[in-house]
Amino acid sequence: MRLERALFLAHGAEEPEGLPEAGWREVALPHQWSLEGLEAEVGWYRLELPEGEGRRFLRAWGDYYQEAWLEGRPLGRHEGYFFPWLLELPPGRELFLRVSAPKEPLGQWPRFKRQIKGVFGQHDCRPGGTTERGQERGTGGLWGGVELFFHHEVALLALTHRLYPRAGGWRLLVRLLLDTPGPFREAVRLSLQPENFPGEALEKEAVLEGAGGRAWGEVVWDLPAMPLWEVWERGFPHLYRLEASLLGATLAAPLGFRTVALDPEGWLLLNGRRLFLRGTNAIPTQWLAGYTEAQAQRDVALLKEAHLNAVRVHAHITHPAFYQACDREGILVWQDFPLQWGYAPDEAFAQEAVRQARAMVEALGAHPSIYLWCAQNEPTHGRHTLGPLLAGEIRAQDPTRPVKEASDFREHPYPGWYWGHLRDFLALPGAPLPSEFGAQALPRAELLRRVLGEAAWPPQWEAYAYHNFQPHETFRVAGVEVGDSLEAFVENSQDYQARLLSFAVHAYRRAKGKVVGYFQFMFFEPWEGITWAVLDVERVPKKGFYALKEASSPVLLSLVPYRERVEVGGPPLMEAWVVNDLDRPLALQVRLWLEGREQLDLLAEEVALGAGEVRRVFQLMGLWEEPLEVQARWAPLQEALRGLPPGPYRLVGEAWEGERLWSRQVLLLEYLEPILPPGVAW
Repeated sequence: MRLERALFLAHGAEEPEGLPEAGWREVALPHQWSLEGLEAEVGWYRLELPEGEGRRFLRAWGDYYQEAWLEGRPLGRHEGYFFPWLLELPPGRELFLRVSAPKEPLGQWPRFKRQIKGVFGQHDCRPGGTTERGQERGTGGLWGGVELFFHHEVALLALTHRLYPRAGGWRLLVRLLLDTPGPFREAVRLSLQPENFPGEALEKEAVLEGAGGRAWGEVVWDLPAMPLWEVWERGFPHLYRLEASLLGATLAAPLGFRTVALDPEGWLLLNGRRLFLRGTNAIPTQWLAGYTEAQAQRDVALLKEAHLNAVRVHAHITHPAFYQACDREGILVWQDFPLQWGYAPDEAFAQEAVRQARAMVEALGAHPSIYLWCAQNEPTHGRHTLGPLLAGEIRAQDPTRPVKEASDFREHPYPGWYWGHLRDFLALPGAPLPSEFGAQALPRAELLRRVLGEAAWPPQWEAYAYHNFQPHETFRVAGVEVGDSLEAFVENSQDYQARLLSFAVHAYRRAKGKVVGYFQFMFFEPWEGITWAVLDVERVPKKGFYALKEASSPVLLSLVPYRERVEVGGPPLMEAWVVNDLDRPLALQVRLWLEGREQLDLLAEEVALGAGEVRRVFQLMGLWEEPLEVQARWAPLQEALRGLPPGPYRLVGEAWEGERLWSRQVLLLEYLEPILPPGVAW
């Protein structure tokens, strides 16, 4: 039974002693007070609970600390935002829940944080960013709401599983969290039902017994060969629903039959076959209470529209609906534990982090979309102490998935933003798996005016900075011009992000083998920010979205121009590559032409490409080494290039498979008048 409403009272850091008596108002659950514009650190919730037969339990999702009183009697305390408080309730009707998300004191925050909240506690994409205002508009509240349920003596509280391949089929370890007042012996009924495709259900009955208390019980279930869960581009994500029924209570968990591993070269092996990861980083929302299943389905549809097969849930655990949508749609998930930058170095914090790492595996481990656990994002002083400890514990809790100690700074190359030039992506920084790269871009002007008001134009940089804008990188590194209007500023900013993302992803794709995938940073803006996202908070695309989409096509034509500005008669193209991420061979028709004041066909060639193959199909330098009869075939084209009028041109390339256009790339270049008159040699 989900409780839909509660009485609510907000407090700052100072609170009266005892339980609050006055000032209550009704709110809908789930609830986070920042969504109402309240800048509070404590929220009280008052609920009238129904009575019922049997033992009564509460399941509450709160950020970050929870305390409870029933009829004035204290019931305990819970720490951690992403997993529920499972609390047995004695008789009584009036329940008080105190949820606190206090700001950490400066000095402790930001380098020695104690709350395990990841990007919700500190990040450069949350309100205030990395400034001293970076804890404003917090995430406190009952973001997941409250559930009340009744059980017999043996209470079934949680369900998860581990899945192992075996000869001819699978071995499933079903894990059930039970709470009993004493020794017990009861039958549990298991069923496995297709969730997103037609098929037959399987059933099993087993006996559970134990000494009492709260503990995990386990059932081994041997299953035959089953339809596999696959990423969307390689097959169908066959998804099952595992149900466990005990004494009238039923719980369900997702299940997909698939294996994941990393080979010695760093490739992901999904169901035993290499998969090139085309991914992004995601923080779908800053406030989980406002996120819905419909929004999650829309967000995952956008990931697929951008041709991505993987997403990294960046330094936090997000709403359950997002994982459910990835399960259904065949999107792989790299899951970070919610640690971002620096934390307290003491034993007490490490112990709490270990406890919550176990809870992460229990809460999310059933999802087939999750292929990797990562213990920390960009750790600082705790890199070589906390990371190994957490990774070891996660690995012990889940031996079926790869585990990373950390996503380190060295894997996060930002040429063209924090350093260097976007051309530095040609050196493949972050290889073999760059897990962050990109550039900021402003959202559309209409949204900026609505969010920033008069501070939008002319820009009031303090307001821009609060919304995460980085001026030094924008102007001094990227060289973006402000322009003479907000619309021009937006256009220049988005042009640069799109250009950088296209250049970087094409470079990584052409180096397939040396590179095994990429995770661009990032996909959605989680609030009204000015960030690296390619979709604004309302999911309106920036130009970078279309650049990422084009560069992430499973079948890619990638062009390397000779120069962006070249004299009439010079070659427009240095190299052309085709990349196949599909696990089947392709017969492609590749076409290249110049568009300008005149159109000139450059290349029309059929290319037979093997499964997973990347190949260079044209190289200018190699052409000069061909026999004279081969070079002679290019003579008419060279003559046509010399006859082009100067001006701007578009170099266009397309790769077709029959009637299907897989990839289209457009590069801008300019033909210039020769510096020397005709017939005059250098």
